[in-house]
Amino acid sequence: MRNLRCSLSLFSLILVSLLMLNSCSTSKKAANRKGDDGVAVNAPDYKQIKKAIESKDSELYYPELLRRFEAADTTLTVEQNYYFYYGTATRPEYDSYKSDSFVYALLKESLKGDTLTEENWQQAAEIVDNYLKDDPTNLRFHMYKQNVYSNLYGEESEEMYNAYIQVVMLYSAIVSTGDGKTPETAFHVICISDEYALMSMAGLFPKSQALIEKHGRSYDTMDLEENEYGLETLYFDITVSFEAMNKMFGH
Repeated sequence: MRNLRCSLSLFSLILVSLLMLNSCSTSKKAANRKGDDGVAVNAPDYKQIKKAIESKDSELYYPELLRRFEAADTTLTVEQNYYFYYGTATRPEYDSYKSDSFVYALLKESLKGDTLTEENWQQAAEIVDNYLKDDPTNLRFHMYKQNVYSNLYGEESEEMYNAYIQVVMLYSAIVSTGDGKTPETAFHVICISDEYALMSMAGLFPKSQALIEKHGRSYDTMDLEENEYGLETLYFDITVSFEAMNKMFGH
C-alpha cells in the first residue's frame, strides 16, 4: 500500500490535495478567487498568515504545527499544512536564499562509493535530519530524507513512510495555491529549490528559466522539456523570496 502511494503521479497528487482542500473548512478569503480559466487561486496573504500562526489559542499556532509536522501527523489538514509552509516565510529565522550547497556536498560525500553500508546511510540520515532542524520546509531535503530512510530502514518501514508523508504535506500546500500554468495561477514557493523539487517529483525537466515581473510580482518561468503531461511552461511566484532579500539588504 505504501509503495502504491509513493507512485502517485503529479496530477493524482494535485487532485488529492485539492479534494482535501475543498473538504476542510477554510478561513482564507483567497481560496475563493478564480484565475482567468476558472482555476482556484489560493495566493498566500502573509500578514493574515503571520497573525494566525502567532496566536497561541489558534489551531494554526506555528510551534504546534511544526511539532505535528515533524511527527508526520496525518490528521493535519491541507489548510494547516498551508499555514505551516507559508507561515515559515513570516518567521524571524526565514532565509529564502540560505545556501544548502555545503550540506549537499556533505551528503554526497557520505554516499560516495560503489558499495554503501548501513554506516553510510546512517551518516546521510544524520546530515539530512540536522539540516531540516534549521530548514523544516525544504521540500528537496525532505525528498532526500525519504530516499535515505528508504535505504536505511527499508521501503516498508514506519520511518520511510513518515518521511514520505512529510513530502506530501509540503507538496499539498504548494499545489493548493494554483496550477502553475499562468502567472495568475502560479505555484507559490518560499524558496527557489522548492521549484526544482516539485518538478523533479513530477518527472519534469526545465530546458530554460527566466525571471519576469508582472503587476509588481516576481515569477520564475520554467520552459519544460517534452513530457507526458503536455506541459510547456510552469510559473512559480517567488515574490516573498525577493521581498525577504530586499529587506535583508535594506531596500
